[in-house]
Amino acid sequence: MPKSYELKLREADERRRPNQQEEIYKAVEGKTQKIMLGFDHPESLQFEMQLTWVEDTWTVEQLHDHLLSEVRRLDAEYRRKPIRGNYSQKYVWFDRFILRPRVQGRELTLQDYGIEPGFRVKISPFYQSEMMWAQPWPFDLSKERPKEQTQPAEDPQLLLRLDKNSTGLSTRVFFFPWLGGNSSAYLPVVQKMPKDIACYALDMPGRGEREDAEGYPNGPFAVKVIAMTMAKEMKQRGTNYIFAHSQGSHFAYYVAKLLRSNYNVKVKALFVSNFAVPSSIPPMDLSTLRNRQAMCVPLRIFTNLVKGGWGCDPKLAYKSHMGYQAYQSQELWPVARSLIMDHWITKEFPLPGADEPLECPIVAFFGKEDAAVSLAQVSAWQYLSGDPDSFKVIEMDGGHMWFQNSSTRCEALANELAKLVRRF
Repeated sequence: MPKSYELKLREADERRRPNQQEEIYKAVEGKTQKIMLGFDHPESLQFEMQLTWVEDTWTVEQLHDHLLSEVRRLDAEYRRKPIRGNYSQKYVWFDRFILRPRVQGRELTLQDYGIEPGFRVKISPFYQSEMMWAQPWPFDLSKERPKEQTQPAEDPQLLLRLDKNSTGLSTRVFFFPWLGGNSSAYLPVVQKMPKDIACYALDMPGRGEREDAEGYPNGPFAVKVIAMTMAKEMKQRGTNYIFAHSQGSHFAYYVAKLLRSNYNVKVKALFVSNFAVPSSIPPMDLSTLRNRQAMCVPLRIFTNLVKGGWGCDPKLAYKSHMGYQAYQSQELWPVARSLIMDHWITKEFPLPGADEPLECPIVAFFGKEDAAVSLAQVSAWQYLSGDPDSFKVIEMDGGHMWFQNSSTRCEALANELAKLVRRF
């Protein structure tokens, strides 16, 4: 539809409305208002779209307790058997996303997530929703993680071998993905790597073949799971290198530290790309409702990523005047889900000791046309290198996602990595 015609329709619609239309609901910081939400019984299709009154200043855990009490009331009223799933983690789903209960010690409320009257929430996962570690599985109890196994543990599907070379290679490179990145994005690079190097990538949950895998509740949890999983492979005879692009650089830094301190596994060298050092992340300002919604509401998250020049698909930030949000479409939803999952597991960064140098040397890559990260920010990795004299920045053509979707630049990256592996 032409924009001029669409504008005329909107103007005609506005003229038909009363001049003074009272706003039904608007969140006001510091003011509690009652709103009505829909919810479903987690283990029965007979009780879908129940209604209940809540307060918009309730925390996520308060909302979960209230919903669980309503479910138990229904069970008692209709003489049903007690619920079977494990709801001790107090997970609440809204719009297929998990409502994180807190960030950096601050409890988050329904206002912070932009939840309004008539919205629908759930206490069990559903079709295409974001999965979470130790969540309830009411539709398949055999998959449910027992209460005693809710702590970080090895993820047997996390590490994916990408190359087709022979087994038993002693030189290994581990690729860390960027925000919302998929392990398959490194395939064009791995195909150009030397045949005597084994290449692995982190196949993070919530994307690709791992769409239904349990995600990690927060960043420190994810770092522990990654380190546990990588340590088993890295302890084999040989040398280990890590390449990490964008946000993956911070995970690589924390994992390298944990591998050395907890598992006595040394990374030979760390190669980072287009990201600032971990300690440079400014503390989040959560003092206003506007700032908290910018961090919690998906559309605002995508808008900030697009405007910040992080290489995010601009369609994710589109919303029509009729309320349609493109990230919810079947086409974009898989990308949107992985971006949101990775967005949240970085919100506890920087972790303690983020300014401590590693024992291994560091080399940085930089896409010269990056609008989000500067050369000076990338150069600061020198102060975290175990051998500052060997540090250098390799400048490449392109923006923040400089090698993605470019066979020429993928080959250039593979050639540079091969040189660095031989050098160290």
